[in-house]
Amino acid sequence: MEKENIRTVNIEDFKTFSNAFDYIDDDIAIIGTVGLNNYNFNQETMRLGFFLIVFCVDGCIQMDVNYKSYRLERGDVLFGMPNSIIGNMLLSPKNQMKFSAFSTGFLQRLFKADRIWDTAVYLHHNPVKHTNGEKVEPVYKLLHELLVMKIGDTPHPYHKEMIRYLFSALFCQLMGDFSQESAHQGNAEEPKEVARQVHYIFRRFAEMLSQDNGMHRSVAYYADALCYSPKHFSKVIKQASGHTPIELINKAAMEHIKYRLKHSEKSIKEIAEEFNFSNQSFFGKYVKAHLGMSPAQYRDRK
Repeated sequence: MEKENIRTVNIEDFKTFSNAFDYIDDDIAIIGTVGLNNYNFNQETMRLGFFLIVFCVDGCIQMDVNYKSYRLERGDVLFGMPNSIIGNMLLSPKNQMKFSAFSTGFLQRLFKADRIWDTAVYLHHNPVKHTNGEKVEPVYKLLHELLVMKIGDTPHPYHKEMIRYLFSALFCQLMGDFSQESAHQGNAEEPKEVARQVHYIFRRFAEMLSQDNGMHRSVAYYADALCYSPKHFSKVIKQASGHTPIELINKAAMEHIKYRLKHSEKSIKEIAEEFNFSNQSFFGKYVKAHLGMSPAQYRDRK
């Protein structure tokens, strides 16, 4: 049971102190080596609204991830899956960390849920990788050096797209390596108490969401497709993810809608029809409810 107050943290929250970051946009946030002793992380329990990577450069950090304690020492890496709960941080007097955060939208556009499900489950139960002094693979070093160099470039019209493609390449390499690890270890790391039915229903739901492309936006549609009552379906998805199905449905749909508004030459009316809205007015109300602005305003935003 979650007794303490848990605050969901999103990449958007970082923008209030964006000057501390080496790079930040709507989907990616990168901060170089930083000490954490000036922050009160140990006072707060957080739910991640993004995929987090923490690399321990020096010192050590102990924390709870999904209520299980882990310790990072020099060279270790933490992989925090979206919806993971982080708390009870204890820091060594001198610590240095590197942080990278990737939005769920970025991951949805990069991967199909059915392709990375086993890897995601593996990382959920194995969030810390102990390097034990192993050398960094050359491909990671090369991609990292290229990223650092390009992030520092003078901005140009394609700067953001270039950075995103480089991060995509790095992330794909990372997930490819972990997919091999998860295949090798199978499900040995999965706790016995995990409810198999809950796991199965949520996996099917995630697969349907990734294939639907935002066309269906009702809980009843997915519950009926999976042959469950909306009430039971909602309970299972909440248990598995910490979110209601309508929250996940709307979030997935909005990622597709935002992408089409930014990258399609179709009119807003045509995009509304593309996503099966009965008219442009309903489409506008849906977008404004989730973005706080009209489709036209979002499209025109820099």
